[in-house]
Amino acid sequence: MSNRRSSLSTITLLDRGCEFTGKLSFEGVVRIDGVFQGEVFSHDHLIIGEGAVVEANVEIGEMEIGGSFKGQILARDKVIVHSTGRIQGQIQTKEIEVRPGGVIDGSIEMTPLREAVRQPHETLLPMGSDRSTALA
Repeated sequence: MSNRRSSLSTITLLDRGCEFTGKLSFEGVVRIDGVFQGEVFSHDHLIIGEGAVVEANVEIGEMEIGGSFKGQILARDKVIVHSTGRIQGQIQTKEIEVRPGGVIDGSIEMTPLREAVRQPHETLLPMGSDRSTALA
């Protein structure tokens, strides 16, 4: 957890019983416990609370899902799916944590792994090769 995030309190944007459709951008930590449909943009932290229903395209720093989410997630740092969390859609992130009971129905793309696979491995040499002659 970053020092910046730990110094910010969580702001509940949509409480239970509230519904909103539109675009959301914010700084800090925002929690949705109601119904949201639209787009979310932030470099910080979004929490989808237990019982929340969200259908959105999300570009975020870190995201936690405890409710129902449908859409696309691009999380620069991490996605956490709690035991009550349900995701239907595509996830692209560096790190993902799925707690027992959490469900993902869709695709997951792990950014560092993808980049590592596409990069040539210059440090790997054929068996029996001498490093000094191979690098010359």
